[in-house]
Amino acid sequence: MKHIFFSILTALAFWQCQDPVPVAKNILNCYVRFDAAARKVKAEATLRDSDRKKILDLPGGIRFQSAEMKVLPIQGITYMVEFPAAYTAETLFDWKNKKGEKGVFKLEIPSIDSFFFDSKVLSVKDPANLRWIGKPLGKGETLVFIWENVAEGKTEPMEVSTTLGAPLIEIPAAKIAQIGPGDWTLYLVRKRFAKAEVPDFLIESATEFYTKPMKVRVEG
Repeated sequence: MKHIFFSILTALAFWQCQDPVPVAKNILNCYVRFDAAARKVKAEATLRDSDRKKILDLPGGIRFQSAEMKVLPIQGITYMVEFPAAYTAETLFDWKNKKGEKGVFKLEIPSIDSFFFDSKVLSVKDPANLRWIGKPLGKGETLVFIWENVAEGKTEPMEVSTTLGAPLIEIPAAKIAQIGPGDWTLYLVRKRFAKAEVPDFLIESATEFYTKPMKVRVEG
């Protein structure tokens, strides 16, 4: 019995030698925001060590959509770039690792082409259905409503998610009542959070798509 036990320990030791624990990868945070009204895109990237305690530099910097990203020294080694652009569903970050090999990460930005309510005028006493042209919200996605009343100097954000599996948001009457009567400008922010892995890094990404504004009348 002792010989069998010894044999098992030997086998376990052998396999442990053959399969070393993989080294934890550094984490690259990528963020992209597209503003449909201003027709601008902004991208940021930050590389951290696997423990998230230290910000690291990329040997040859990092590029977004073929544009060199600038280093923001105030925030550490954080890369940023912003420029006028037409909307593209897929964006690209690229860099070179310490060996000089090119790495790439493709980041999709879900959009909302246009949106509308079932009723032309909303009421604080009734629920409202908002629909949009585009794909339904997917995994890791939320929608933020930004209500602005310029005359009264008010801004009311409202974040929602849905499990309807359709390009539709049902807004309860209580939410409309919180906004209140008046002439409002509404735009939507479609947010998406995701994780991925490439040969060089673990990727944590966030995207935001800002729609063009729409006028909305809310009555009491």
